[in-house]
Amino acid sequence: MGKRIFNSTIFSLFASALIIFLVNRASLCSEQAKRKTLDEVLLAIEKADGEFKTMRANIAITRTIPLLDSTEVSRGKMQYKKPDRLHLKFDPPRDEVNIIDGKHLWIYHPKAKQVEKYAVNKGEHTAQNIHFFGFGYGESVASAKKDYTISLADTMEAGKKCFYALDLTPKSTSSQYAKIRLWIEEGVWLPVKIELHESGGEVVNLIEFESITLNSRMSDKLFMFDPPKGVEIIEPF
Repeated sequence: MGKRIFNSTIFSLFASALIIFLVNRASLCSEQAKRKTLDEVLLAIEKADGEFKTMRANIAITRTIPLLDSTEVSRGKMQYKKPDRLHLKFDPPRDEVNIIDGKHLWIYHPKAKQVEKYAVNKGEHTAQNIHFFGFGYGESVASAKKDYTISLADTMEAGKKCFYALDLTPKSTSSQYAKIRLWIEEGVWLPVKIELHESGGEVVNLIEFESITLNSRMSDKLFMFDPPKGVEIIEPF
């Protein structure tokens, strides 16, 4: 179950920006507008990242397996606080709460009266999944470059907004994701959509953020999980 969360979410990251636009209606950015180079985009991302501390957003996570003609959509509300705090509550039918307190990931299933507990600072299986979210939301560009080859894949526009698609290719052959694509909104310079490609593209996870609010106050208590009485704690790893 823990792997499923990371496959279809964040942190399902590590994540994090303003409004999601329908890229399938996008066209190439106007030739009149000066397009940024990859280095210019990365510099703008790093600057924007330094200016925000917290993020609230509605989140939609779509997991698609084309060969099985299977699509699963989960929706919920996310709250994120730098550098490593996350509160993600999924709506029914998933009806699940994910909390990262900086040391552990808690996956709470209220109906089953069970909570899964994972260390987020140990083991490649958690570190890799958190890592992709961190880029643009707390992790430096220099740090991301150590683990990924970053390229500017496309420049698109939707309405009056322009977006840069960055492809992150893991340098490690043991990475869960074959490719990660981040859609960066010009002017905001933070990811507004994340695409995660598994198994050579046979599985695609899409994370979209809506109604984003940056730098609102958040108590650390929000990111603490105290298992209710009678709840079974499961530690798979």
